[in-house]
Order: sequence, then structure tokens, then C-alpha cells
Amino acid sequence: MKLPCAVVRDLLPLYAEKLTEEETERMLEAHLAECAACRRKLTEMDSETVSSARSVKPLMALKREIRGRRRRAALMAALCVFAGVYTWFFHASGMRPVPWQEGLIEVVRVETLQSSDGRDGGSHVPEEEVPGATAAPFDDTHEGEALILKVSSFINGFSEYAAVEKDGTKTVVLQAVSSNTTGTQQAGSAYEMTYRPVPDRLIYGFEEPRKLLWGPAPEGTEALSRPPLPRFLIAASLLSALCGLAWVIFRKWRYGWILRQVFLVPFSIALSRLLLKGTGGESFFAERDTLGILLLSAALYVLMTLGWQALMQRRRETA
Repeated sequence: MKLPCAVVRDLLPLYAEKLTEEETERMLEAHLAECAACRRKLTEMDSETVSSARSVKPLMALKREIRGRRRRAALMAALCVFAGVYTWFFHASGMRPVPWQEGLIEVVRVETLQSSDGRDGGSHVPEEEVPGATAAPFDDTHEGEALILKVSSFINGFSEYAAVEKDGTKTVVLQAVSSNTTGTQQAGSAYEMTYRPVPDRLIYGFEEPRKLLWGPAPEGTEALSRPPLPRFLIAASLLSALCGLAWVIFRKWRYGWILRQVFLVPFSIALSRLLLKGTGGESFFAERDTLGILLLSAALYVLMTLGWQALMQRRRETA
């Protein structure tokens, strides 16, 4: 049976998609072998299919780009929120040094202890070397005299420094820290703390005002002062300045982006140091502070990298 051209053209879309039955396919192929007009129609349909497939590719690429931009924007927003919340939490939950106040801590008596007394004593662990001084070791098995300190319940802990000065005087400097955000001492109970072995001199406070708690007054306190400069911040700032200068000079180099990423590492660390600790050089909890700075700097590094990519993409689009 010979099919009319109108019927064949209605069936051509199904034939092109291989959706016709075998018998119908044979009939269509027999008609196409004899009809040049229907063959041209089938060729046109194949061309339109290829053209539409090609036109879809740019749309798919644009769709992927839009999804990528949305994910990047969402990640940048999440990192901004994390940086803000983490900085606030770090300051809200952190310990602060307590300036000297009357009744904060005092030596009430000296006792002779045996190793079996079971009391907790302070530790004379030096935190850094001091010019002209030698670290004073802490003897946890000390038997003999110990200072009994009366400590305000306002205090949550201590940071301390112990050293032997040039004249052989064993000096210990205590600095109390507290989580109290008001910065004022609360009226209330106090507890006793055993401090052993007895130093020649016990001073409260790394910075003025200081209080001599035990022993003779020192002739000078310069050797016992903490470094006044924020060395960590200075080192990170200098390194970021050097890397930034190298990036500016070689930014048009093929691998200039590597210098940019290297620059962002110390820059993010210095920025994290400023956000969490300010410009001061004191760190009473070095491990906690270092971990916090590294965590925040990692978030800032990713945030600045994504921000730079978004900026460059915007420039390319507007150029």
C-alpha cells in the first residue's frame, strides 16, 4: 500500500526518533526511496534537531554558571556570619586579666607541708625567657614551707611567670584572669590556695598597677615585664606586606595568582589576630588564642579568595 505524502510527513517525527513499528518503518523507507520531497523534509528535521541541541549547550552552561554563583554567594554569606559570630563568642567567652584590686589575693600565712598533705600547689612554669634571668623549676614533691593564699572567688585562674634574677632572687609574678565581663570584683566568698615552694618574692600583675604580695620590694621590675610589642601581629603583618609587594610586582606573571594566594595567608592571620586580640601583645591562654586565630584566619582566607574571584568575574563581564 502506497502512503500519501501528508501521512508520511505526519509520521516523520516518530520515524526520526525511532518510535515507529517495524512494518510502518519499512513502509516509510519505501516511500522515502521514491519521494524526493519527503526526503528533503526528513533532512530538514534532522538539521533542526542538531541546531536545537547546539543552542541548548550555551543555556546549560549559563545555568551551571548561575548555580555556581549562587553557591559561592551562599558560602560567602555563611563565612561572613561565622566570622562575626565566632569573633563575638571569642570575646564573650574569653578570660580577661584582672587589674589589681584590694582583697583580690593576699598571703595569709606560711605553713610547713609534708608530701602526704595532698594540697594543691601553684606551678612555677616560665612562659618565656627573660634576659638576665633563669627559669625557676617547680618542685611538685616539695616538703617544707608553702604560702597559703586567700583568693577571691571572682578569680577563675592564674597565668604566672617564675624567674631567677641576676642576684639569685627567686621572683614569681602572678596574673589573675576572670570570665566576668564587668571587670569589677564581686563581693562574696574566697578560697585558699597553697603555693609552693615559697619564692623570695611574689608580685601580682604583669602590668601596672602591681602589688607586692610577699618578700622584699624589687629594685626594678623591667626584667620581669612581658614583651610590650605584639610580636605575633608584627610578624604576620610584615610577611603579608612582603608577599603583597611581590604580588603587585609580578601580578601579570602567568602564575601571579599563586603569589596572591600566598599573600592572603599571612594577611588573614594578621586580620584574625586584630579581630580576636586587638593590638595588644598579651596572651594569657596561648593555646586557645592560637587555635582561635588559626580557625578564624582559615575562614577569612576562603572568604577573601571567593570575594576576589567574584570581583574578577564582575570586571570581565563589565569590560
